[in-house]
Amino acid sequence: MLWLMWVKGGKMMRKLMLTVALLVLPVAARADLYIVKRGDSLYKIARKYHTSVETIRRLNGIRGKLLRPGQRLIVPGRSRFAKPRKSVATINLLENEAKELSTEVSEKDQAIKTLSELNSQDIYSITDTIETESELLSDAISTPLNVSYDNWSLSILNLPQYKSSLLKILASIFKRYKNTPYVFGYNNPAMGLDCSSFTMRVYRKLGIHLPRTARGQFNVGVPVDREHLKVGDLVFFRTYARFPSHVGIYIGDGKFVHFSSSNHGLAISSLNSRYFRRRFIGAKRVLSEKKVREVVAKLKGSLR
Repeated sequence: MLWLMWVKGGKMMRKLMLTVALLVLPVAARADLYIVKRGDSLYKIARKYHTSVETIRRLNGIRGKLLRPGQRLIVPGRSRFAKPRKSVATINLLENEAKELSTEVSEKDQAIKTLSELNSQDIYSITDTIETESELLSDAISTPLNVSYDNWSLSILNLPQYKSSLLKILASIFKRYKNTPYVFGYNNPAMGLDCSSFTMRVYRKLGIHLPRTARGQFNVGVPVDREHLKVGDLVFFRTYARFPSHVGIYIGDGKFVHFSSSNHGLAISSLNSRYFRRRFIGAKRVLSEKKVREVVAKLKGSLR
Protein backbone atom coordinates (compact mmCIF):
# COMPACT_ATOMS: atom_id res chain seq x y z
CA MET A 1 0.00 0.00 0.00
CA LEU A 2 1.64 3.06 -1.19
CA TRP A 3 1.37 6.81 -1.11
CA LEU A 4 3.04 9.42 -3.26
CA MET A 5 5.04 11.90 -1.25
CA TRP A 6 4.88 15.48 -2.39
CA VAL A 7 5.35 19.01 -1.20
CA LYS A 8 2.38 21.33 -1.42
CA GLY A 9 2.54 25.02 -0.55
CA GLY A 10 6.00 24.42 0.87
CA LYS A 11 4.73 22.00 3.53
CA MET A 12 4.89 18.22 3.62
CA MET A 13 1.52 16.44 3.53
CA ARG A 14 0.69 15.38 7.08
CA LYS A 15 1.34 11.67 6.85
CA LEU A 16 3.75 9.39 8.64
CA MET A 17 5.55 7.60 5.85
CA LEU A 18 7.73 4.58 5.33
CA THR A 19 9.72 5.62 2.23
CA VAL A 20 11.26 3.42 -0.40
CA ALA A 21 13.36 5.39 -2.89
CA LEU A 22 14.12 4.50 -6.47
CA LEU A 23 17.38 6.09 -7.49
CA VAL A 24 17.33 6.72 -11.19
CA LEU A 25 20.96 7.85 -11.26
CA PRO A 26 22.43 5.28 -11.52
CA VAL A 27 19.72 2.67 -12.10
CA ALA A 28 21.56 0.01 -10.09
CA ALA A 29 21.84 2.22 -7.02
CA ARG A 30 19.69 1.19 -4.07
CA ALA A 31 18.49 2.69 -0.81
CA ASP A 32 18.26 1.39 2.74
CA LEU A 33 15.71 2.11 5.42
CA TYR A 34 17.12 3.44 8.71
CA ILE A 35 15.14 3.69 11.95
CA VAL A 36 16.24 6.63 14.06
CA LYS A 37 17.46 5.71 17.55
CA ARG A 38 17.72 7.86 20.64
CA GLY A 39 20.85 9.99 20.43
CA ASP A 40 21.06 9.89 16.63
CA SER A 41 21.75 12.99 14.60
CA LEU A 42 21.83 13.63 10.87
CA TYR A 43 25.59 13.97 11.08
CA LYS A 44 26.05 10.58 12.80
CA ILE A 45 23.77 8.81 10.35
CA ALA A 46 25.43 10.45 7.35
CA ARG A 47 28.85 9.42 8.64
CA LYS A 48 27.70 5.84 9.21
CA TYR A 49 26.45 5.52 5.64
CA HIS A 50 29.32 7.46 4.07
CA THR A 51 27.10 10.18 2.71
CA SER A 52 26.30 13.81 3.43
CA VAL A 53 23.73 15.42 5.69
CA GLU A 54 22.33 17.27 2.68
CA THR A 55 21.78 13.99 0.81
CA ILE A 56 19.76 12.53 3.68
CA ARG A 57 17.76 15.75 3.95
CA ARG A 58 16.99 15.69 0.23
CA LEU A 59 15.99 12.03 0.23
CA ASN A 60 13.58 12.52 3.11
CA GLY A 61 12.32 16.06 2.61
CA ILE A 62 13.91 17.22 5.88
CA ARG A 63 14.61 20.93 6.38
CA GLY A 64 15.71 21.17 9.99
CA LYS A 65 18.07 19.13 12.16
CA LEU A 66 15.71 17.52 14.67
CA LEU A 67 15.03 13.79 14.51
CA ARG A 68 12.74 11.67 16.65
CA PRO A 69 13.29 8.06 17.82
CA GLY A 70 11.43 5.66 15.56
CA GLN A 71 11.51 8.03 12.59
CA ARG A 72 12.12 6.23 9.28
CA LEU A 73 14.76 7.59 6.95
CA ILE A 74 15.93 6.62 3.49
CA VAL A 75 19.73 6.42 3.32
CA PRO A 76 21.94 5.62 0.32
CA GLY A 77 22.99 2.01 0.28
CA ARG A 78 22.27 -1.44 -1.03
CA SER A 79 18.72 -2.77 -0.61
CA ARG A 80 18.42 -5.24 2.24
CA PHE A 81 16.49 -7.53 -0.12
CA ALA A 82 18.74 -7.24 -3.12
CA LYS A 83 21.92 -9.20 -3.85
CA PRO A 84 24.93 -7.59 -5.54
CA ARG A 85 24.33 -7.30 -9.26
CA LYS A 86 27.21 -7.26 -11.72
CA SER A 87 25.95 -8.55 -15.05
CA VAL A 88 24.55 -6.44 -17.85
CA ALA A 89 21.48 -8.73 -17.90
CA THR A 90 20.80 -7.96 -14.25
CA ILE A 91 21.15 -4.23 -14.79
CA ASN A 92 18.66 -4.49 -17.64
CA LEU A 93 16.29 -6.34 -15.29
CA LEU A 94 16.52 -3.50 -12.81
CA GLU A 95 15.84 -0.97 -15.55
CA ASN A 96 12.73 -2.89 -16.59
CA GLU A 97 11.53 -3.03 -12.98
CA ALA A 98 12.05 0.72 -12.66
CA LYS A 99 10.07 1.32 -15.86
CA GLU A 100 7.29 -0.95 -14.61
CA LEU A 101 7.13 0.95 -11.34
CA SER A 102 7.12 4.37 -12.96
CA THR A 103 4.45 3.24 -15.43
CA GLU A 104 2.08 2.37 -12.59
CA VAL A 105 2.66 5.74 -10.99
CA SER A 106 2.42 7.72 -14.22
CA GLU A 107 -1.04 6.35 -14.95
CA LYS A 108 -2.33 9.17 -12.83
CA ASP A 109 -1.83 12.65 -14.27
CA GLN A 110 -1.81 14.14 -10.80
CA ALA A 111 0.96 11.76 -9.84
CA ILE A 112 3.14 13.16 -12.60
CA LYS A 113 2.53 16.69 -11.31
CA THR A 114 3.38 15.79 -7.75
CA LEU A 115 6.56 14.02 -8.78
CA SER A 116 7.64 17.12 -10.71
CA GLU A 117 7.13 19.20 -7.57
CA LEU A 118 9.59 17.16 -5.54
CA ASN A 119 12.68 18.97 -6.84
CA SER A 120 14.74 15.98 -5.71
CA GLN A 121 17.03 15.64 -8.75
CA ASP A 122 16.90 12.11 -10.16
CA ILE A 123 14.89 10.69 -7.25
CA TYR A 124 11.37 9.34 -7.39
CA SER A 125 10.05 8.83 -3.86
CA ILE A 126 7.33 6.26 -3.41
CA THR A 127 6.06 5.81 0.13
CA ASP A 128 4.08 3.42 2.26
CA THR A 129 1.41 5.15 4.30
CA ILE A 130 1.58 4.46 8.00
CA GLU A 131 -1.57 5.48 9.78
CA THR A 132 -1.82 6.83 13.32
CA GLU A 133 -0.73 4.53 16.16
CA SER A 134 -4.34 3.93 17.21
CA GLU A 135 -5.28 2.85 13.68
CA LEU A 136 -2.30 0.53 13.44
CA LEU A 137 -3.22 -0.99 16.79
CA SER A 138 -6.76 -1.55 15.56
CA ASP A 139 -5.44 -3.37 12.50
CA ALA A 140 -2.97 -5.40 14.51
CA ILE A 141 -5.76 -6.76 16.69
CA SER A 142 -7.74 -7.99 13.70
CA THR A 143 -4.80 -9.01 11.51
CA PRO A 144 -2.37 -11.83 12.43
CA LEU A 145 0.87 -10.19 11.32
CA ASN A 146 4.46 -11.25 11.92
CA VAL A 147 3.69 -14.87 12.76
CA SER A 148 5.28 -18.09 11.51
CA TYR A 149 3.77 -19.64 8.41
CA ASP A 150 2.65 -22.67 10.45
CA ASN A 151 0.57 -20.46 12.73
CA TRP A 152 -0.45 -18.29 9.79
CA SER A 153 -1.76 -21.30 7.88
CA LEU A 154 -3.75 -22.48 10.90
CA SER A 155 -5.95 -19.40 10.52
CA ILE A 156 -6.80 -20.69 7.04
CA LEU A 157 -7.37 -24.24 8.27
CA ASN A 158 -9.82 -22.92 10.86
CA LEU A 159 -11.98 -21.15 8.28
CA PRO A 160 -15.37 -22.75 7.59
CA GLN A 161 -14.55 -22.35 3.89
CA TYR A 162 -11.51 -24.64 4.18
CA LYS A 163 -13.71 -27.57 3.19
CA SER A 164 -13.61 -25.91 -0.24
CA SER A 165 -11.13 -27.69 -2.50
CA LEU A 166 -10.37 -24.34 -4.13
CA LEU A 167 -9.20 -22.83 -0.83
CA LYS A 168 -7.00 -25.86 -0.21
CA ILE A 169 -5.42 -25.38 -3.62
CA LEU A 170 -4.96 -21.64 -2.98
CA ALA A 171 -3.39 -22.36 0.43
CA SER A 172 -0.87 -24.69 -1.21
CA ILE A 173 0.02 -21.94 -3.70
CA PHE A 174 0.29 -19.28 -0.97
CA LYS A 175 2.80 -21.49 0.84
CA ARG A 176 5.24 -21.16 -2.07
CA TYR A 177 5.67 -17.47 -1.22
CA LYS A 178 5.93 -17.72 2.56
CA ASN A 179 9.58 -16.60 2.56
CA THR A 180 9.31 -14.01 -0.22
CA PRO A 181 9.66 -10.40 1.00
CA TYR A 182 7.41 -7.52 -0.02
CA VAL A 183 9.24 -5.20 -2.40
CA PHE A 184 7.24 -2.60 -4.30
CA GLY A 185 7.49 -2.95 -8.07
CA TYR A 186 9.11 -6.40 -7.95
CA ASN A 187 7.87 -9.53 -9.70
CA ASN A 188 10.50 -12.09 -8.76
CA PRO A 189 9.80 -14.59 -5.94
CA ALA A 190 13.53 -14.94 -5.28
CA MET A 191 13.87 -11.20 -4.63
CA GLY A 192 10.42 -9.83 -3.80
CA LEU A 193 6.80 -9.38 -4.82
CA ASP A 194 4.21 -6.67 -4.34
CA CYS A 195 0.45 -7.07 -3.96
CA SER A 196 -0.44 -7.27 -7.65
CA SER A 197 2.50 -9.44 -8.74
CA PHE A 198 1.47 -11.88 -5.98
CA THR A 199 -2.15 -12.12 -7.18
CA MET A 200 -0.96 -12.31 -10.78
CA ARG A 201 1.31 -15.26 -9.99
CA VAL A 202 -1.30 -17.09 -7.91
CA TYR A 203 -3.87 -16.88 -10.68
CA ARG A 204 -1.33 -17.82 -13.31
CA LYS A 205 -0.96 -21.16 -11.52
CA LEU A 206 -4.73 -21.53 -11.83
CA GLY A 207 -4.48 -20.95 -15.57
CA ILE A 208 -5.68 -17.33 -15.53
CA HIS A 209 -3.49 -14.47 -16.75
CA LEU A 210 -4.11 -11.19 -14.94
CA PRO A 211 -2.70 -7.71 -15.74
CA ARG A 212 0.40 -6.70 -13.77
CA THR A 213 -1.05 -3.84 -11.70
CA ALA A 214 -3.92 -3.61 -9.22
CA ARG A 215 -5.51 -1.00 -11.43
CA GLY A 216 -5.32 -3.32 -14.43
CA GLN A 217 -6.71 -6.25 -12.46
CA PHE A 218 -9.66 -4.13 -11.34
CA ASN A 219 -10.67 -3.87 -14.99
CA VAL A 220 -11.13 -7.61 -15.50
CA GLY A 221 -13.68 -10.08 -14.17
CA VAL A 222 -17.25 -9.67 -12.97
CA PRO A 223 -18.12 -7.15 -10.21
CA VAL A 224 -19.19 -8.78 -6.94
CA ASP A 225 -21.01 -7.19 -3.99
CA ARG A 226 -19.21 -7.53 -0.68
CA GLU A 227 -21.99 -9.66 0.82
CA HIS A 228 -21.69 -12.12 -2.08
CA LEU A 229 -17.94 -12.67 -1.96
CA LYS A 230 -16.64 -16.19 -2.57
CA VAL A 231 -13.26 -17.85 -2.07
CA GLY A 232 -10.91 -16.72 -4.83
CA ASP A 233 -12.49 -13.34 -5.55
CA LEU A 234 -10.14 -10.38 -5.91
CA VAL A 235 -10.70 -7.56 -3.40
CA PHE A 236 -9.48 -4.03 -4.12
CA PHE A 237 -8.58 -0.94 -2.11
CA ARG A 238 -7.61 2.68 -2.69
CA THR A 239 -4.42 3.41 -0.78
CA TYR A 240 -1.94 5.80 -2.40
CA ALA A 241 -4.15 7.05 -5.23
CA ARG A 242 -7.75 7.52 -6.30
CA PHE A 243 -7.54 4.48 -8.54
CA PRO A 244 -7.31 0.87 -7.22
CA SER A 245 -3.82 0.54 -5.77
CA HIS A 246 -3.95 -2.56 -3.55
CA VAL A 247 -5.37 -6.04 -4.18
CA GLY A 248 -5.79 -9.32 -2.32
CA ILE A 249 -7.50 -12.70 -2.63
CA TYR A 250 -10.64 -13.40 -0.60
CA ILE A 251 -10.52 -16.64 1.44
CA GLY A 252 -13.84 -16.47 3.29
CA ASP A 253 -15.08 -15.37 6.71
CA GLY A 254 -14.39 -11.71 5.86
CA LYS A 255 -10.65 -12.33 5.38
CA PHE A 256 -8.27 -12.05 2.47
CA VAL A 257 -4.66 -12.96 1.70
CA HIS A 258 -2.33 -10.35 0.27
CA PHE A 259 1.25 -9.21 0.06
CA SER A 260 1.54 -6.53 2.71
CA SER A 261 4.19 -3.85 3.01
CA SER A 262 3.58 -3.51 6.75
CA ASN A 263 3.96 -7.27 7.21
CA HIS A 264 6.92 -7.40 4.80
CA GLY A 265 5.29 -10.21 2.85
CA LEU A 266 2.43 -12.69 3.04
CA ALA A 267 -0.44 -11.69 5.35
CA ILE A 268 -4.05 -12.41 6.21
CA SER A 269 -6.18 -9.36 6.92
CA SER A 270 -9.79 -8.65 7.71
CA LEU A 271 -12.04 -6.64 5.44
CA ASN A 272 -13.64 -5.36 8.64
CA SER A 273 -10.44 -3.87 10.04
CA ARG A 274 -10.56 -0.10 10.27
CA TYR A 275 -7.86 0.40 7.66
CA PHE A 276 -9.27 -1.87 4.97
CA ARG A 277 -12.93 -1.17 5.68
CA ARG A 278 -12.39 2.51 4.86
CA ARG A 279 -10.40 1.79 1.71
CA PHE A 280 -12.35 -1.11 0.19
CA ILE A 281 -13.68 -0.13 -3.25
CA GLY A 282 -14.96 -3.38 -4.70
CA ALA A 283 -14.33 -6.96 -5.74
CA LYS A 284 -14.05 -8.88 -8.99
CA ARG A 285 -14.70 -12.54 -9.76
CA VAL A 286 -12.32 -14.00 -12.33
CA LEU A 287 -13.09 -17.63 -11.49
CA SER A 288 -16.41 -18.79 -12.89
CA GLU A 289 -18.08 -21.89 -11.41
CA LYS A 290 -16.99 -23.82 -14.49
CA LYS A 291 -13.41 -22.60 -14.11
CA VAL A 292 -13.36 -23.55 -10.43
CA ARG A 293 -14.42 -27.10 -11.32
CA GLU A 294 -11.70 -27.27 -13.97
CA VAL A 295 -9.05 -25.95 -11.56
CA VAL A 296 -10.02 -28.36 -8.79
CA ALA A 297 -10.08 -31.32 -11.20
CA LYS A 298 -6.67 -30.39 -12.58
CA LEU A 299 -4.88 -29.41 -9.37
CA LYS A 300 -6.50 -31.51 -6.66
CA GLY A 301 -3.50 -33.83 -6.73
CA SER A 302 -1.33 -30.97 -5.46
CA LEU A 303 -3.29 -30.67 -2.19
CA ARG A 304 -1.21 -31.42 0.89
